[in-house]
Amino acid sequence: MFIRAAARLTQTQRAPLGARLFSHTAPASSALFSAHVAKIQPTVKEISISDLKAKISSEPSPAFHLLDVRETHEWNEDKLPYAVYSGRGCLERDIESLVPDPYDEIVLYCAGGKRSILAAASLQKMGYNNVASLRGGIGAWKKEGLPLGHSHKTYSDRIQEY
Repeated sequence: MFIRAAARLTQTQRAPLGARLFSHTAPASSALFSAHVAKIQPTVKEISISDLKAKISSEPSPAFHLLDVRETHEWNEDKLPYAVYSGRGCLERDIESLVPDPYDEIVLYCAGGKRSILAAASLQKMGYNNVASLRGGIGAWKKEGLPLGHSHKTYSDRIQEY
C-alpha cells in the first residue's frame, strides 16, 4: 500500500485535454500572488506611460536603461522602443553586466506591470537605487496606441513559411 501511494506521488501530473493552462496572458487571479504584489507595490516607484514616452521620445541617455522582464516568447512578439531583454528568471544574475552603475535609471516592464514590480523590488534589495516599474506594462502602452519595436518574426509567422 505504501509503495503504491509513493508511486502515485512520483507520477507526473498532466492537465486533462482541453483544460486551460496558465500563462502570461492569464489574469493574475491567485489570491496569494495578488496579495504579495500588493504588499510590495508601495515600496516600488511606478512610472506612467506618458513619463516613459517623454524619456524615450529621443534617444535616451546612456545612464537610462529600459529592461523587458517578460518571457522570451513575449519579447519575440513585440517590445518597447529602446528596450533591452533581460528575462525575469535571469535578471538578478545578469543585471550587473547590463547596468554596472547602481545609480543609473532603470525602468522595468512586463505584460501588465506585476512581474516588473517584483523585479524592481528585487533590484532595490540588490542595491540599485533608481529603479521603476512601468505602470500597466506593455499592455497599457499598446492601449495608448504607441509605437512598438518588432525585432523578430512571431512563432506563427515562422511556421506559416513552411
